[in-house]
Amino acid sequence: MTWKPIIAGVDGSPESLRAAALAWRIARAADARCILVYSVPDVWAPGGVAPLMHSPEIFDRLAADVRRCLADEVGAEIPVIVRDGLVARPGRPGVVLAEVAREYDAELIVVGGRHHGALARSWGGSTAHYLVRTVDIPVLVVGPGRRVPERMLVATDVFDAAIPTLAAAARYAGLLGARLRAVHVVEPAKYPTVVPLSLDQGEYERRARAAFERLIEKAVPSVAPADRVTREGLADEGIAEEAAAWEADVTVVGSHGKGWMDRMLIGSTTERLLNRLPTSLLVVPILRRARRRAAQTQKARKRRASGPKGKVVI
Repeated sequence: MTWKPIIAGVDGSPESLRAAALAWRIARAADARCILVYSVPDVWAPGGVAPLMHSPEIFDRLAADVRRCLADEVGAEIPVIVRDGLVARPGRPGVVLAEVAREYDAELIVVGGRHHGALARSWGGSTAHYLVRTVDIPVLVVGPGRRVPERMLVATDVFDAAIPTLAAAARYAGLLGARLRAVHVVEPAKYPTVVPLSLDQGEYERRARAAFERLIEKAVPSVAPADRVTREGLADEGIAEEAAAWEADVTVVGSHGKGWMDRMLIGSTTERLLNRLPTSLLVVPILRRARRRAAQTQKARKRRASGPKGKVVI
């Protein structure tokens, strides 16, 4: 399968430089194009009263500073042609990255990971959170750890909707030559109190483990039995504990696309992991992509069903 371009956000920070270096490694291994993107920040007037309009001179100077930073800090890792091809645009980082990714039909967006407070995250204060909430392609948030990933942990539930996440994890692990481990966290069963309970917690957990084994055999049978792990507890806590215990370099999770109100009030497993995980995090969209494919299929069926006037389409 041919790989599409890999997009990386850079701003001169150490986190973004790590992201750029890893994006280039992925692109090189996949024989894909690597595009570095810099969102030029607003220049504020004295006293922070209002942003000034960018003059071409200021814009070019800021972009040149980032190119020099790339050359000084990761020049030995990223070729000149990639550094000089830096795409610089004004705007918020998340918005600019999403825009460039759409224009180039990108395969992946790579950004550096930073921690933000709950209120800032709720209102879109993190580039990584914004991208995970809005784009329909995987987002890799680069954290601390080995510069070349050697261990990749994929976290999954036991439903077929998790297959794209498992497939993506296997694809990236194969590309990078990383060992792949799968983990499923068996959360406490939740039953309506009006329904008589005929299944105890132990039986529930045994069935969950069996379903996990069936899913792994169906989606990624190459994962060794020793690397099929189940834990008990809350999903984000269990995933983070397994990632730390196994010393994973990248953790792969699926994004189920909860609404903004859900995220603001209680958060999602994916967004909680963005804040606490000690590894890089690869977020694979699941439901948004599935809904988009379903909508496209439905439109195509309607077009076929309508057909030219005066003719019956079979």
